[in-house]
This record gives sequence, C-alpha cells and structure tokens, in this order.
Amino acid sequence: MSDISLNSDFIEKYVRFSNPQYIQVYLYARYLSGTEGAVPEPERLSSELSIPIDRVNFILGFWVSQGAVIRDENGELSFAAEDEEAPKPRSSRARGGAKMRPSYKSGEIDAAAERNQVLSGMFYQAESILGHTLSGNETELLYSFYDWLGLPCEVIVMLLSYAAKMGKTGKRYLETVAIDWADKGIDTFDKAEEYISRLEEIHGREYKIRSILGIYDRALSQTEKKYIKLWTEDMDAPPELVELAYDRTVENTGKLSWAYMNKILKSWHDSGIKDAAGVEREDIIRGKTPPKNKSAKGFNNFSDSGKTDYSSLEEKLLDLMLDN
Repeated sequence: MSDISLNSDFIEKYVRFSNPQYIQVYLYARYLSGTEGAVPEPERLSSELSIPIDRVNFILGFWVSQGAVIRDENGELSFAAEDEEAPKPRSSRARGGAKMRPSYKSGEIDAAAERNQVLSGMFYQAESILGHTLSGNETELLYSFYDWLGLPCEVIVMLLSYAAKMGKTGKRYLETVAIDWADKGIDTFDKAEEYISRLEEIHGREYKIRSILGIYDRALSQTEKKYIKLWTEDMDAPPELVELAYDRTVENTGKLSWAYMNKILKSWHDSGIKDAAGVEREDIIRGKTPPKNKSAKGFNNFSDSGKTDYSSLEEKLLDLMLDN
C-alpha cells in the first residue's frame, strides 16, 4: 500500500478548486503510480473514475502545466518531487517594460524550457490542443505570453483551449486575447475559468438574439455586432428584454431598426429594468398601453415607401458614433 502525503502549499493552492475532478484525477493517478510504479494510462483513469477521456487528458495536461506532473520527450508521465516548485513567470510588460511583443531566439526559449518543466509541459499541451507540432513562430508567440505578458502556463493552456473551441487559433487573435487577459489581470486558473464561463454565457445570449431577430443564414455585420455587444456586455440585457424591445420596435416602426431597439434597451437599462416584469411595471407607472400581443417577426420586410425613414437616418448617425 502506498501512502500519499500532500504539503500545505499544494492544499492551499489546489484543494480549494471549485471542480473536485482535478484533485480526484491527481490523487488517484498518484496512488496508482505509487502502487504500480507508473502513471496509469488516461483510458484507465477515465474508465475507473467515470470521467470522459477528453476531460481526463485535459486535467492531466493541466497538472503538466503546473509542474506537478512531468511529461518527457516520449510523452511518458511521472510525478514531480513534492519539493519542486514551478518557477514564476516574469513580465517585462507588467513592470512597465516593452509595449510591443519582443522577439526571442530559439536557443533562449529552449534553455528556458529545459530549466522549467512547467514551461516545457505547456508547449507539449499546446501541441495537443492545436493538433500539430508547434512551429518556431508559434513557440515564440506562446513563450512571449509567459515571459512578456507574465501569464502563468496554466492560464495560457486555458486560453489556447478556449481559442481552439471557438475555432480561432491565428497568431493575431491569440496575441490580442492574451494581451486582453493580461490587462484584465486574468492570471490564475480560477480567474481564467470564470472569465471563459462569462464569455460563453455572452456568446449564448448572442445566439439567442440572432434567433429572436431571425438572423440564421448570414454573418452579422460589424455594426450589428457592436449593438449586440452593447446589449449583452455593457447593458447585460437578458434575451427576454431584447425580444420585448424587438416586438416594440416592429410595432412602432414596422421593421427591424437596430438604432430604435438600442434606444429602447438603453432607456430600460438607465431605468434599472432587468426583466419583463420591470417593463410591465414601468408601463403602468407611465400609463402606457402595452403593445398588442403578436409575433413581430412577420414584419421584418415591411416598409412604407411614402414616408421619410427617420429611424434609418438615426441608425446611420448612431453607426457613425459607434465607429468613432
């Protein structure tokens, strides 16, 4: 029987994770490693812990990025000694240094990875996420996130996983997101997980808004994206409020007008209205007659060519303001 001991630093840093699967996989894998002399295969961990294999691989990759588990050049896993502590990233940008991403020589990066098992593990995990061997430019880019931006390896792994899920792994996108995370202080695994959950919630709202507006078979224009960003992020408007605003827009204008909808939603936001019940209360206070209960989606293509389209002019003006 193999005994497992955990030092106080490990408990303080990891045991407080909101998701216990990370600790479950680590402890069970370490137990089997102690009794059998080798880290078990992910397939075995998946079967015996009833955790999907993709999830197990991701969790093992996290422990590699933390330096608690070491992956050698052949892909074999082993547990690090308890007294090994992962080096902390240094951030020249965080200290007010270079504002532009610096360049690194391959030898410099190789030497850093050789000294730092956590960094080396991050590169291995990046290849697994991206599905190919890292090019020299990709390795340099990821190393810059660690050295220049000061992002920990586990946060970089989370960033790559999120980008791959979104299907956006280009260098420009990754660098833009990395800088944004660094500026927002997203420098721990928990913060990254919380932020990604928030982004996924926003994307879910955007999808619902597209459905409400009947936009299925085309990409959103930049102006439309700006409006939806205003509603979902700045105003934090739930889909039910957007649907109400859409109904009233069509009721009053006979068509979809982004500027008119924005005016309604901004009015509700400024009044502290967060749901349909709040709109109803506001209508009663103001003595307004609620609009007729009918589907607004059938009015998308209605227009009265005999009238000056003031809402269109207002929309164009607001678009110019947004662009500037």
